[in-house]
Amino acid sequence: MLLRIAFMALALGVLATPAAATYETGLYAYSAGDFETAYREWLPLAEAGDAQSQYQLGLMHLDGEGVEADDAMALKWFTMAADQGYMPSLVRLAELYYTGRGANHDHDEAARLYTRAADQGDAEAQYALGALHIRGHGIDADLVQAHMWLSLAGMRGLKEARKRRSEIESLMTAEQIAEAEKRRDKKMGY
Repeated sequence: MLLRIAFMALALGVLATPAAATYETGLYAYSAGDFETAYREWLPLAEAGDAQSQYQLGLMHLDGEGVEADDAMALKWFTMAADQGYMPSLVRLAELYYTGRGANHDHDEAARLYTRAADQGDAEAQYALGALHIRGHGIDADLVQAHMWLSLAGMRGLKEARKRRSEIESLMTAEQIAEAEKRRDKKMGY
């Protein structure tokens, strides 16, 4: 019995290795500009549900790398990966909904997707969500929330977020800034 379990574990390990190597082979090919090989490597993985491969195919379709540019196909692959919670796809999908590229213009859906990614700590999503709160696009206009999200993005290295936060501070009261900092600290777990 122990021998059978060890054999099954070894077999599963061997079966799992080519899939990881295939993604890596695709990534290597993509980095080298061999988009056809990258697509060929990632397509079976994406069809089998691999979120990273789905995201990569979405990028390729969005930018027309190795395939014809096709916003609808980019939307399809990004949606499949985002449905699995894959953070980079949440951000790209939110951008498509916000801009209306390949999808209906939908600020509410963009805000929902940016929020999911921002809550996971994605600085780009946090910056975008802060901007949405400034504009009131798809979400309530709220300078306190905007300040909080921009602060979080700035803490993760986005200089533009720190600059934007400083700009809106001139429109806020000291109490609002203190509340934004309190919310930021709570999000950070302080």
